Amino acid sequence: MQIFLDTANVEEIKEAVSWGCVSGATTNPKIMSYEKPGYSFEEKIKKIIQIVKNPVSVEVTAEDFEGMVNEAEEYASWDENIVIKIPMGKEGLKAVNILEKEGIKTNVTAIMAVNQAILAALSGASYASIFYGRVCDLGYDAFEVIKKTTELFRLHQVPTKIIVGSIRTLLDINRAFLAGADIVTVPFKFLKMMTENLQTEATVKEFNNVWKEMRETGAIRLEPKERVFSTPLRKVPFGSEPQGRRQDVVQKTQHPKHSRTSLSFVKK
Repeated sequence: MQIFLDTANVEEIKEAVSWGCVSGATTNPKIMSYEKPGYSFEEKIKKIIQIVKNPVSVEVTAEDFEGMVNEAEEYASWDENIVIKIPMGKEGLKAVNILEKEGIKTNVTAIMAVNQAILAALSGASYASIFYGRVCDLGYDAFEVIKKTTELFRLHQVPTKIIVGSIRTLLDINRAFLAGADIVTVPFKFLKMMTENLQTEATVKEFNNVWKEMRETGAIRLEPKERVFSTPLRKVPFGSEPQGRRQDVVQKTQHPKHSRTSLSFVKK
């Protein structure tokens, strides 16, 4: 179970990645259009990859097989973490078949039905992206489409991962995961909303007020102690840490452990 951030905004990506719950990013031509005009597409994608250091989907805009392959090979040459978004369709499936054999990971996008997801998987796609909101626009139950696709893939041990995009509400995110999606692509505004809850805020405020009152009335005493705060992912400025720990801090910083960006108890 993973979350990919659905944006091309570098500042949003930096903030979201710092929370430790984002495992990748997805872009498309429409998302790229939201950025300030005049930027270099290649530089933008490379900057995103430097931050995410995990899969980043980049979509082709060619509509023919040869154009898709040529465009995909160019984008894939920029970094090994780039995943090529290929639109569902006959030309797209042909491109996926070739690219995956070349070792280029693909993400078949704009899937609206179980049968399309089947074709994407059989063509060798690494990912199949089901569009939650747009499936609902067609009058179908996106939850059922995702659930049936997930059940089918697991029954036949299909390695293609199911991504759910076109998220429009927090409920869409919940239902997509409950239906069995491997990955949900979440716009930054919804990711922020996932951290917020009025009852959570009220509860924390209540607890902190009680603690403050206890300290002010002398019901509890806290003896302040000086200590060095350091983690493998946070550098402690030289000169501020005890001499005996300086080398240890440097070594930890140079060899950080990977952060957990997916739930470890989920069997892969």
